[in-house]
Amino acid sequence: MYKVLYRKYRPRYFADVIGQPQVTETLKNELASDRIAHAYLFTGSRGTGKTTCSKILSKAVNCLDPHNGDPCGECEICRGIDDGSIMDVVEIDAASNNGVDDIRLLREEADFTPANARYRVYIIDEVHMLSIGAFNALLKTLEEPPAHVVFILATTEVHKLPATILSRCQRFDFRRIAPQDIAARLEYVCEQENVSIDREAALMVAAVADGAMRDALSLLDQCMSKSHTITVDVVRTTAGLADRSFLFDLTEKIISNDAAGAVEIIDSLYRESKDMARLCTELCEHFRAIMLIKTVKIPQNILVMSESELQRLKEQSQKLTLDFTINTIEALQASAERMLRGANRRIEAEMTLVRLCSKGFGGTAIPQNIEERLKTLEHAVTQIKAGGSTGAKPSQPHISVSPPQKRPSVEEMQKLRSEAVPMAEWPDVIDELKKTSLTVATSFAGSTAYISGQYVLIDASNDFCFELLRESGFRKKMRDAIRLITGKEYKLGRYSYSEDDKPADDLARLVSDLKSAGIPVEDKNKN
Repeated sequence: MYKVLYRKYRPRYFADVIGQPQVTETLKNELASDRIAHAYLFTGSRGTGKTTCSKILSKAVNCLDPHNGDPCGECEICRGIDDGSIMDVVEIDAASNNGVDDIRLLREEADFTPANARYRVYIIDEVHMLSIGAFNALLKTLEEPPAHVVFILATTEVHKLPATILSRCQRFDFRRIAPQDIAARLEYVCEQENVSIDREAALMVAAVADGAMRDALSLLDQCMSKSHTITVDVVRTTAGLADRSFLFDLTEKIISNDAAGAVEIIDSLYRESKDMARLCTELCEHFRAIMLIKTVKIPQNILVMSESELQRLKEQSQKLTLDFTINTIEALQASAERMLRGANRRIEAEMTLVRLCSKGFGGTAIPQNIEERLKTLEHAVTQIKAGGSTGAKPSQPHISVSPPQKRPSVEEMQKLRSEAVPMAEWPDVIDELKKTSLTVATSFAGSTAYISGQYVLIDASNDFCFELLRESGFRKKMRDAIRLITGKEYKLGRYSYSEDDKPADDLARLVSDLKSAGIPVEDKNKN
């Protein structure tokens, strides 16, 4: 009988586990020094190695010839655990054995000494599914277990476990596996199976898997059934993904307010049987990538894509404001949620795209300062051409540029901080802000604020929230929320500035462009 890839290539040693060194190294050191705990708790998202490490650990504590904490894999105990003939290692599915009677039976069995192995090992998967009564029945055994018993609890939802259970276990958190690590493992599996796979295809499978190795191997299994040469197109077809060129095309339609063109693309994708909910999610991820490009210095450390796609994204990001990008993400997420609740997915996708293409949606697509600069320069060029066509000396418009809002000096900031008092209403402001912009409210979670004269000074370790406040739309939402809660108008300020935190130099670039065009500019900053 065919054995699926995620079972066939399940790691047999700690060294084979991908992307979890914080777990495997600690377990190996404990086993090598014979410091075996009576209860372990493995937490993390699906497909990250919890069950795999549980099986390896159950063999390692019972192995007759361990090697630096790893099981040998060759002794009769290791082979018996692998084929299920050793009855001292018991796997329990807490989803279907979650009652008090099930745990009482487990407690009675735990009193008996192992028949063949050194320890009786109980692996309880999805332990958060146990009932309250079952947890209470398990407490005493976890607190004072027999010397020959080891419990391994695994869960994807650790927040559902009682604190009394958590405090009795050694906890190990499994992280989502990095896309590069998943791609390397997929290439190794393909090499063993005599199948060729492109690097970009492996990275695409890793991106779809979202940090889960099991999901990646399952998708690879499907791709191998379709073709022995796995390319990006094979992965897209198998996973039902939209070609990324459609995502770039849809984004261009949104930027140019071309609702008709966007609906035509939706129609084309629908006729090709593309899932509208999946398309909505992918478009949301596309705008997330644009958001990261606009806020992160080295986005390629976070984004998984080819260099050509990254370059195209950078070009598109220059045509969008951060305000517009985040509003688009919020709209797409809301649309995806409505699709999951049973709405007609095609109609929902079309309505969302038409709304995004509307000129009145969520702010300005083209950054305002760039738009103003272009208009000014176009006007200047028109004047120069008009003067040249008549033979007269071209008239040079005289432009006055007003300085940006002045930031308080270092001395003024020190004075403001010295007079600042904590703002008790700040949590209420954040709650009010959630009604108009969940994104801004979330970014300011954990922050504090102070009132000093006409200023509300915000203190937060997250620089991203201050990037949001540079957008006029988000700044207005914050001021409105403060006014609704306090009944007063305040200016916004940062509680502390670093020396490198300098205002944007759009004004300086505009003055430079105008002077390069031969247009005299009166810079009021010099006054």
